[in-house]
Amino acid sequence: MPSDADAPTHAPVRIALLQSADAPAYKVLRDASLLRTPEAFSTDYATAVTRPPAIYSARFSRPGDGPFYLGAFTEQGRLVGSIGFDREEARFKRHIGHINAVMIDVNFEHQGIARQLLEACIAHAEQIAGLEILQLGVTASSERAVRLYQRAGFRSYGRLPRAVVIDGIGHDHLLMLRPLAACPALN
Repeated sequence: MPSDADAPTHAPVRIALLQSADAPAYKVLRDASLLRTPEAFSTDYATAVTRPPAIYSARFSRPGDGPFYLGAFTEQGRLVGSIGFDREEARFKRHIGHINAVMIDVNFEHQGIARQLLEACIAHAEQIAGLEILQLGVTASSERAVRLYQRAGFRSYGRLPRAVVIDGIGHDHLLMLRPLAACPALN
């Protein structure tokens, strides 16, 4: 759902790892994003709105080289954007990481926040030993989001037709990957 691919300037935000204490604000951001752009997610609003913030707290407190979430915070400490990263758990697929759950508060779109989050996520992922490839799926009709990812070095490797079906209407996902420095074979 990122939509600031063409933003000429960056909003003054602080990018930081989300902590358990950020879970209530994350839930508000996520619920609003699910309601506004349901085609960008695999979870529906009706299901997510019933989940307590504690579910997200558990995701934010996992140590190690596994999943992490970054948040974009205003100078006043308000969470206005986030990005998620998850790593494959299967031994032979541990070299692959997935970017997911990119969300920007509607009042802060088109200010370069998604770009800042994506750049920080890539930089963080580059530090994870053994990680070679970042992968993501983006709603194919979201041209701004596709351009954002392309400018960050992602390239398309396929399309999943009807990846999400809402009220009988299918939304395709463009499948994209970005090799990291640890994978010279794909660079």
